[in-house]
Amino acid sequence: METGAVVCATLCGLPFLIWLIVEIVLISQAHMPIFTIQDFYVPALNTKLPEFNSTTTVATFIFFDLELKNVMSEVGVRYENVDLVFYYGTSTTPETSLFSIANYTIPGFYQGDDKAAHRREVVETRGVPWLDAFGAVSNGSTVVFSVELAAKVKLKRFFWYDNEREVMLGGNVEVDGNGEKVYKKGIKLKSTASKGMKDILATNEFNLGVVDFNSNVSSS
Repeated sequence: METGAVVCATLCGLPFLIWLIVEIVLISQAHMPIFTIQDFYVPALNTKLPEFNSTTTVATFIFFDLELKNVMSEVGVRYENVDLVFYYGTSTTPETSLFSIANYTIPGFYQGDDKAAHRREVVETRGVPWLDAFGAVSNGSTVVFSVELAAKVKLKRFFWYDNEREVMLGGNVEVDGNGEKVYKKGIKLKSTASKGMKDILATNEFNLGVVDFNSNVSSS
């Protein structure tokens, strides 16, 4: 009788044990999503455009392709709004010389396990010293823009989500006389955030200077 009870208890507890082992493995393999700038184009800095006049240009937009990649298997990701801030200058320069030129909010969405999504967007800039920038790239030099990202994500395992996690990342994009990023490979955003980004997050001021051009959205 006792042997039967032991066998019954073992068989009843086996599913829970298997679930616990799987959960421990998933937790140990948890990774935050990877955010990468795959494309970055500034038409106002393309010196090859016909009849380009940097003093009267209205092409003050930035076209960009942001890849959001979930590298985990069996774990989904729920993104809240993904907020982006663009700067003229680099994140390594003093705060006084790093100023915001645009911001953009990508609406939140759910991403399945081991999936990549692209958000191809257009954002209107403000306050960029176009004459100086165009002069630099016309002489064969480059200019640098910075991109900072802030988002909150939840990881989904089976039928439930874990605690919300905050992501704050940034990266520099070097642009040449073609108006394109110099580094042809994707630019992975890394753990960094300026005081300006933190201040914007604190005040939720992401509604300035944003243009909706019915952005191209794709996933794979």
